[in-house]
Amino acid sequence: MKKIIIVLLLIAFQGSLVHAQSTQKIDIPIGRIGFHDNIDKEQAAALKFDGKADDLVKVSDDQTINLQVTNALVKQVDDMQTQIELDSSLDHRLKIKYLSGLYVMLRDYNTKRAYHKIQAEEAPVMVEAYRNMMAADIKGQSIKPYLQYLSFDAGEKMIEVFKDNPGYKDAREILFGKYAFNHLETVMTEITNYLEYPVTDSVIAAVARKYPNQVLTYATSYTPVAASIRKNQDPIVQQIVAIGKTSQPTLILPFIDELMAGTTTVDKLTTVVSNEDLYFKQLVKSAIALQHRRNNGEHVLGLKAMMENLQAKSLRYIREVDDLHEEPANVRFAIVKNFTPEELYYLIVNGQEELYTSSYTNHNNAGLYDQMMARMKPPRGDSLLMLVEFDRFKKFIAMAAGYNTLDDFLKSMDPSNANYLMKKYVSSLEKAEDLEDAVDVANSFGSIRDAKLLAFLREEVAKNYAYLSKKKDRRGMVIYELLGSLFDTETEKTSDSTKATEMATKLKLPPINSVTYSSLLNDSGRIIQQVFFYGDKDGHDSYISFMGNFPASEWRVTKNKYWTVITSIKGKPITIYANLPIEEPGDKEAIEKLSEYLDEKDIHPTVFIHRGHSYHVNTTLDNLQATAKIVVLGSCGGYHNLAIVLEKSPEAHIISSKQVGTRFVNEPIIRQLDETLRVGRNVDWVEMWSVLGRKFAGDARNKELFSDYVPPHKNLGAIFIKAYKQIMKDEKL
Repeated sequence: MKKIIIVLLLIAFQGSLVHAQSTQKIDIPIGRIGFHDNIDKEQAAALKFDGKADDLVKVSDDQTINLQVTNALVKQVDDMQTQIELDSSLDHRLKIKYLSGLYVMLRDYNTKRAYHKIQAEEAPVMVEAYRNMMAADIKGQSIKPYLQYLSFDAGEKMIEVFKDNPGYKDAREILFGKYAFNHLETVMTEITNYLEYPVTDSVIAAVARKYPNQVLTYATSYTPVAASIRKNQDPIVQQIVAIGKTSQPTLILPFIDELMAGTTTVDKLTTVVSNEDLYFKQLVKSAIALQHRRNNGEHVLGLKAMMENLQAKSLRYIREVDDLHEEPANVRFAIVKNFTPEELYYLIVNGQEELYTSSYTNHNNAGLYDQMMARMKPPRGDSLLMLVEFDRFKKFIAMAAGYNTLDDFLKSMDPSNANYLMKKYVSSLEKAEDLEDAVDVANSFGSIRDAKLLAFLREEVAKNYAYLSKKKDRRGMVIYELLGSLFDTETEKTSDSTKATEMATKLKLPPINSVTYSSLLNDSGRIIQQVFFYGDKDGHDSYISFMGNFPASEWRVTKNKYWTVITSIKGKPITIYANLPIEEPGDKEAIEKLSEYLDEKDIHPTVFIHRGHSYHVNTTLDNLQATAKIVVLGSCGGYHNLAIVLEKSPEAHIISSKQVGTRFVNEPIIRQLDETLRVGRNVDWVEMWSVLGRKFAGDARNKELFSDYVPPHKNLGAIFIKAYKQIMKDEKL
């Protein structure tokens, strides 16, 4: 639509529309020219979205769909502009209203398409709906009937131009319902604006069944949402309200299934939660019961809250055992002396990110795994898994492989049961929502040494690939194809360098065994590094130890209130920014201030180092930048941590540990890395790990701890995620 437009007139005659063959020029008043220009710009943006300024809006490989979308966004929008200008029943204000609505619709479509928040093929439906709503609005009729085929994302902005329409409120409720039931996990943050709608009660009830903890949070607040929840007559919502009135609602919520079933009471649970040991034991007992119900196809409500509380309580015991690692076994493990095998199992599967190797198993056979098996009568692994309803058994198997107890565990049962268990371990990985189980399987490949077991697993991976190929399940095929590739390369008897090179080539990845010096440089030829410290005792000790790496003859150190800057004065230019380990919560403030400074100065580190417990790692990951090429976690590199790193920094090489990091290993690694960079050399992980291995060979105390650190070329979980993302991106799956 131009300032002077040539149009094909639509002439109304006797209640019907006919097309005239004549054309007419329309002079648009100067007061509305800008509105037409805005629409034109959004049409042009839609046409150029694929990078080509042609006459086609490309949203698909299907040319028919492209033509339909183009017709809607260009011709039909042009027609509506003309219709608005020619309609003598509309005054200037109303013409601006409907032109503005057209612009808002187009802009919202383009924006959401850019962020993949809308189905691009929905454009014809959107344009048709807008045309119908505009016609209804002109006649004073409701816009409600025209929301039927619109998604929430398509309609949420479009209807705002019709706020004065008699059907606006109904239309808003319809769209909210479409959004709410598809976004139950996040809808509670939006629900305040929809409390007057009848559908809101149904939405809250639906959230209660899937995310009861969210309803509890709002039910115990002093907000209008809380009042709405209290009025809700749904029985599950009312049970959550009752739980919210107790003194420990978050501790009691996991037992909502038992409360609903009448097998326990709030009074009984109030007594249990007052004792930590009793509470943990009850959590385990109830978790197993919920797993049994879920395995039988029942829907359970409190399982997520149950697992979260079990995780938190498990870590309390694990940290005490870890902290007493230099004490005799009877002192170190006294806190779990009365635990059953099932309870020890839950400690283990909840402790992946913090469990010391010597807390898991040790030469005294006093570790959690050792005691768990000793307390089984008879000590059979298959019986244990049956006791816990096979809850997270894949996680347990992966940990057993990592801690070198898998062979012992499998030998505790009949060979046929062991084979069946491992068959289940590598099966159905494509059914999981995320890649956690697949990554665990990938990581375990590097730890299994039993040749027969490796051969069996390789065969099972191949069978799963063949099965999913017949079903044409592309996601599953990618998962098992990658596992097969990792398996084959990992089990080849070649050098680490050759193995890493072959793996990268096979998986079509950049080199995984080295990082070039030049790739770490910023525009001014300097390497920037950021180190994260935290304000607990370990953080203070780590910081002091870290600062001992920088002699005044080679490095210049300056400080301010929140961070330290360490700059090389010999060798290649390196600048290291390390926040001070200020007592909590000052440490988080220091990190925030440093990150703000780096952003303001447009400083982008390529090396990031986390120094702290695993429960601090989320803060570090929140501040990770896309420029990261090397990330030293210094704590457990579990699936979720690896996935977050690679989501933010796809090119990152990740060093992680199977257990909590220690400064006695972190310092030599960081020192070796910094010295390699200071002399301007490429970082060769195979060579670097060989050098470090020789250094730790004579260190009886820390040799075992170093063996728990995983270098980038052996980080099979990270390699799997990288390769998977690359394949899915290339194939646009």
